[in-house]
Amino acid sequence: MERTSTLFAAASTVLLIFGLVLSKCLAKAQSMSVVWPGSNTGHSISYQVPCYGLAGLFAIFACFYGIGWIPLSKAIVAWHLWLSFSGVAMFVIGFALLARVASEGGAAPHPGRETLLAIAGGMLLGPATFFAGQVLLMIALLARFAAQHH
Repeated sequence: MERTSTLFAAASTVLLIFGLVLSKCLAKAQSMSVVWPGSNTGHSISYQVPCYGLAGLFAIFACFYGIGWIPLSKAIVAWHLWLSFSGVAMFVIGFALLARVASEGGAAPHPGRETLLAIAGGMLLGPATFFAGQVLLMIALLARFAAQHH
C-alpha cells in the first residue's frame, strides 16, 4: 500500500504543479463558463481550478491508502489508481485539443478526422474511465464490507 499511496501523492503533486503552471501561463481573463442544466445562471471558473480539485482528490486517496483506511488488495488499488489517472489524462488531452481547435477559429482549415476522434475520445472516454475506476473501488469496498459482516 505504501507504493500506491506514494503514486497517488505523486499524481496529486503533478496536478497541483500543472494547475500552478496554468495560473502563471494563462492570462487572468481566460476562464471557462459552467452553466448548470435547467438553470439560466452560469459561473466562470479559471482553467486551473479543476487541476486543484483533482489534486485534492488524489491527495485524499493517498492519505486514506497511506494510513490504511481503505483495506483492499494491491491489485484493486493499482487498478483504481491507473484508471483514475488515465481518465484524467485522456480528458486533459481531449480538452487541450478542443481548446487548440477552438482558438484557431476560422483562420485554419477544419480539423482532420483524427483530431476530431482524439477530441471525442478524450472528452468521452476520459470521464468514463475515471468513473470506472471509482465504480471498481466502490464494488471492491462493498464486497469487502459485506464479507466482513457475514
